[in-house]
Amino acid sequence: MNIRSKKLMTYALLVLVIPFVSLLTLKQHDVAAESPTISITDVTSTHTYRIDVTVEITLSGYNWDLYTKTLYLYLNQSEANILIDLADDEYNGYNSSKIFGRQDEATFDTSILSPTLADGSGEDSASYNVTVVALTNEGDQSAIVVWSGGFIFIDTEPPKVTFDTPSVGYEEVWGIFQIKVNITDKSNLSLVQFFVNGEERHRIENPNPSQTMFTWDYESYREVAEEPLIKVTAHDNSSALNFEDNTTAVKVVGPSLYLVESVPKIIDSNETLTFNITITDTNNPELDLDYVGLLYSIDEGAWVEAAFNNLTVDEETQGKFNYTLNPLPVGTMIEWKIFANNTDGQYHEFKNETYQPFVAKSVFPDHILPKGEVEYEPIVTYALNATVKLNVTEHSVVNFCNLNYRIDIEDEFEELVLTNTTTGAENNTWFYFEYNFTETYDVFTIIDFYFWVNDSGGNELTLDNSGKYYHIKVMPVDMIAPVINVTLVPEIIVSGQNVTVTVTIEESSILLSVQVFYYINGEQHVVDMNYVSGTTYSVSFTIEASTGDKVEIFVRAYDEYYNTADSEVYKFEIESAKSFGSHSNAWLWLLLIALIIIPLAITFVLLKPQK
Repeated sequence: MNIRSKKLMTYALLVLVIPFVSLLTLKQHDVAAESPTISITDVTSTHTYRIDVTVEITLSGYNWDLYTKTLYLYLNQSEANILIDLADDEYNGYNSSKIFGRQDEATFDTSILSPTLADGSGEDSASYNVTVVALTNEGDQSAIVVWSGGFIFIDTEPPKVTFDTPSVGYEEVWGIFQIKVNITDKSNLSLVQFFVNGEERHRIENPNPSQTMFTWDYESYREVAEEPLIKVTAHDNSSALNFEDNTTAVKVVGPSLYLVESVPKIIDSNETLTFNITITDTNNPELDLDYVGLLYSIDEGAWVEAAFNNLTVDEETQGKFNYTLNPLPVGTMIEWKIFANNTDGQYHEFKNETYQPFVAKSVFPDHILPKGEVEYEPIVTYALNATVKLNVTEHSVVNFCNLNYRIDIEDEFEELVLTNTTTGAENNTWFYFEYNFTETYDVFTIIDFYFWVNDSGGNELTLDNSGKYYHIKVMPVDMIAPVINVTLVPEIIVSGQNVTVTVTIEESSILLSVQVFYYINGEQHVVDMNYVSGTTYSVSFTIEASTGDKVEIFVRAYDEYYNTADSEVYKFEIESAKSFGSHSNAWLWLLLIALIIIPLAITFVLLKPQK
């Protein structure tokens, strides 16, 4: 072999060695990374007595081969104990761990849950400090990070509810009896409820944290001659909303009321108002009635007290009482209630069926209310008139009939005075009123309306659908949603791919919007589609997603009447765009192969024996 050949062979060997050295250098650079860093962004407790820790992890110098693999959570452990646990490489001392695969980013957010911290006894409430550590797949450890917020308290105990009054079961109560309970809890309270026979009668929300005694004035006359169950429920403000009940029973005693005849709500101004009642005491029949009184108020004035007349003369008239009010001026409103007590001091105050004072009103001799029947179509088509009608049956003349309406719920009601178009019979027994809404209102406009009628006797009738008002809704001519046919959508999607979606849409009205909705791991993105021709719409866009990401695509269209339709949902999992190995440095292998083959070919040519 001559010198020239030796030099050429040396050069060839250098060419072979240099790529290996370069590759090793690049590989060493590729794996060079620092230990992970962690910051705890939030710590909360869950309703299942667990601690949820949210962290942000950063791996400086992150690459495909070196990534954060494990996150460990330690509760109420010293840094010294954690260091010992990390040093033995078995990690037996952690409370919970979370394993990660290769990440798409050097910095990412995640969370880790502690085990359940309640043992079921309800007596293991405690405060916990929170510490986290992260490890890479190469065993590099982050610093030990303790939550800066201090301890988090986990409350597993329900509130404690104790009755102060009543102090014993089946205690005798009457009149307005004060229920008093003592409630304590380690997490303060969020809600206290008082129930009678399962019906909630009173609640206290978010009481003062320092408050432990809670009271409620129980109107026991609502359950006269019964033994109702009184229950108090307390909820704390922990994440688990622990709650506790305590129940007792009371015995309601004292006089009972029986109305011999119902008192009318409307009184003729020429007549007196007489109350006929029977008062008994079935709980303690041996006790005599000491006092029966009427409490009444005229036109919301001061309450006046008057004693009932005792009509008892024999066993047949036992417990019967009456009282008569003189005729009242026209338009007078009277509120009234009855009070009675026995010789043992047990008393009750009697009101109406809704536990409010009885109410009556004095009117003209015509004290019969008008009767009305409302007619209307609750739905009208756009650009057509909406008509409302009212038929009134009345014994005297209708003085006024007003229509009150509003076009928008935010508007004030407008008032229109209507004139009857027809009067029935010679004695004016019925009247007919009508009104047309002739203005063209926008689609989906809602017209609220009600009627108010006043007759010659001053009797008023309000027809307002039991306080909910009558409603007319303006509906569009077209009620059919567009029909979407997807004609082009990809079969697979790779990372960074430009995607084209094409559809045809059948719609008789004007389309206001055609859009492609796509979700990447639940995150929504929207792209407007372009009109092509005829019924065809199309759009191309790039999906910026990573291998393995979940993607959903569908098309949404709505017309000028807001009829909306969605197409079928197409689901994908992003595939890798790499044509060679999955390693991020695959191009180095291609370079290596090229650099090996070319020098070898040159060497063989040079070393081939010369003829």
